[in-house]
This record gives sequence, C-alpha cells and structure tokens, in this order.
Amino acid sequence: MIPFFRKLRKKLADDNQFLKYSRYAIGEIVLVVIGILIALQINNWHKSNEKDELKSVYLERLINDIKQDTANIAFVRSEIELNQGAIKALVTNINKGYDLQKIDTLFYNYFERGWIILEFVPTTNTYTDLSQTGNMNIFNNPNLIDEVIQYYSWMTQVENSNNVNKSWITPIDQEVAKSTAAFELDPATEGLFLHKNKEDALRNLNMNQELIERNAAGHYYINESLSENLLAMHGLCLNLLETLEKEYQLTN
Repeated sequence: MIPFFRKLRKKLADDNQFLKYSRYAIGEIVLVVIGILIALQINNWHKSNEKDELKSVYLERLINDIKQDTANIAFVRSEIELNQGAIKALVTNINKGYDLQKIDTLFYNYFERGWIILEFVPTTNTYTDLSQTGNMNIFNNPNLIDEVIQYYSWMTQVENSNNVNKSWITPIDQEVAKSTAAFELDPATEGLFLHKNKEDALRNLNMNQELIERNAAGHYYINESLSENLLAMHGLCLNLLETLEKEYQLTN
C-alpha cells in the first residue's frame, strides 16, 4: 500500500498535477465558505425581516387598542355626565315638597342612571400577548417599552381604585334596597309591583330622604373619581398613541 502512494505522489509531482489539485481544492473550500457566509447572511436577512414584520404587527395592534381606549374613555365620561345630572336633580329637589309626579320622575331617573356604577375596561389583548410571550423586547426602544408598561400600569390602578369605591358603596345600595321601596320605582323592577300603590312607594322614599341622599352622594363621588382618573388617562392615551405612530412610521 505504501509503495502505491509513493508512486502516486511521484506521478503527481512529475506531472505537476499536485499544484493543480491543490489550487482546485483551495478554490472549492473558498466557494464552500462563501456559500456558507451567503446562506448565513440570507438567513439573518430573513430573520431581520420577520422581526420587523412582527414589530409592525404589534405596533399596529397597540395603536388600535389605544384608539379603542380613547373612544371608550370618551363614552364612559359622557355617561358619567348623564348620571351626575340625575343625581344632582334628585338631591337638590327631593326636599322641595310632596309633588309626587315630580318625585316620581326624579327617582325614576336616579334609579335608571344615578344608581349605576360605571366601569372602564381597557383593551389589553395585545399588551397581555407581549408580556406573556416575552415579545416586548422586539421594539428595541427602552423609552417606548417603559411608556407602554406605565400606561397599562396606570390603567390597572384606575381599575383598582374603582373597585375599592364599589366595595364601600355596595353596602349602602343594599341598605337602600332593603329599607326602602326602591325596587318598586326602579325601571328594571317596577313592573313586578304593579299591584302596589305607587304613591305609597314614593312617600316611603321621600321619608327615607337622608339615606337616599347619602346613597346618591356616594355614587356622585365614585363618578367624579372615575371621571377624573379617565381624564388623566386620556392624556396618557394621546401621548402613547403619538409615540406608537412615530415608531410605526419608522418601522414601515
């Protein structure tokens, strides 16, 4: 076997083929290396494109969510204004005599609107997705990430604040429902009490004026608290929306 390789090496040397094969082998190696580098570059390019596309999708989703929050804030605050009007009308007129028709209208409006506890529910689907998948870092913008996190943190605080307010007004609502003829005048339940004298129910509520006023004042406070919090959140909405739209333009 050894003599065979000696003869082959001698032949290659004599024919100057060794140099040719060496050049050919080196050329092949260079081509392979270049091919690998090109493949890696293409792969990195594809990954970069995929990352940009994913970032663009998340930005668009967040923009839509914030726009939805902005619209919801405006709607809830408009509803609060209507509720506050019903509460004010009841409290300022309940002690002005026994005009039963007027009192009937005041209580009807109060139980239809003033007694309602409004809520604001933010649109958190995209933020939850970003948080749970770890894709938040896809933005590569620490300031944007901080602004998004802060926004939804404030939203949580607004929700928690409203829940606390609901927890202490609920017992007063229950007391009104238990101790007065409130259900006989509430638009949702008055149809169950058609067999009873409505004037007696009105007089009953008018006699429990202090309890009704405390209940109405509690709802008024909760409405004001939520409205002020949402007004502050509206400013954060606009700021975050501007930041997201700028980032979206840069990405696309």
